[in-house]
Amino acid sequence: MRPAFLLAFLLLASRLPATEPEKKPVAVVSIFIATDCPIANSYAPEINRIWNDYSEKGIEIQLVYPDPEVTQVEVSQHVAEYSLKPATVIDRDHTLVKKAGVTTTPEVAVSDSAGKVIYRGRIDNLYADYGERRREVTERYLRDALDAILNGTDPAVTKTGAIGCLIEILP
Repeated sequence: MRPAFLLAFLLLASRLPATEPEKKPVAVVSIFIATDCPIANSYAPEINRIWNDYSEKGIEIQLVYPDPEVTQVEVSQHVAEYSLKPATVIDRDHTLVKKAGVTTTPEVAVSDSAGKVIYRGRIDNLYADYGERRREVTERYLRDALDAILNGTDPAVTKTGAIGCLIEILP
């Protein structure tokens, strides 16, 4: 290699912006969902709104499918059918289910940057009970927890009971 070319290359390389190391998320939101749960499916628009509002703020959001028999094709079809934006994970052996302590879809678990679950429960209070859907949401548990995290405080509510479809316990 000629010295003049090498010098020009090194000069150019020194002016290129350095790539920043990948930032660790402030929090990870795992939304446990099932392809065949009508309550979980009814949350698709709100899941996308949450993804739009928080994914650029250092909050990682993922959909977790805890059905050991669901296929990647079925998950892809479900994501397409409901235009879901978050990344997906199939939790066949319930590693994430056990870590989060969830029992229902839809149910969310929010973990801080150290991996500690700091909120678990409902997305909001749209459903008062099975078959009892409110006209309007009055409590936004997940959003409140995420706002608290972004403000550097602990969520005021750390656990709520979820309403939806039961996650089958594996033997």
